[in-house]
Amino acid sequence: MAIMLFGLINGHAYAATNETRVTETIDYVYYDSLNDTYMIATVPDEDGGKWDLTIDNDDNETVETLNKLYKGKKIEIVFVGDLNSDEEIEIVSSNIAD
Repeated sequence: MAIMLFGLINGHAYAATNETRVTETIDYVYYDSLNDTYMIATVPDEDGGKWDLTIDNDDNETVETLNKLYKGKKIEIVFVGDLNSDEEIEIVSSNIAD
């Protein structure tokens, strides 16, 4: 399954030095019926913040199967922007650890 990026692109060009890498734990997978997409949600941090990323489900797996595949795995997220401000965040890449 391929990971697709979910984020807001604000049209700014950022230098590679502005990229931030975080490693999070996948909490669960869910289906977003409004956007007809499957989503990964990470475990919330101490402030309740979490990441939601779309995933590709070309094999038409059930949400239950996707949860068995991904729940508890680590995901590295590379982004630009400031999490502590109201600025938009752009996800540059993400990768689930095997």
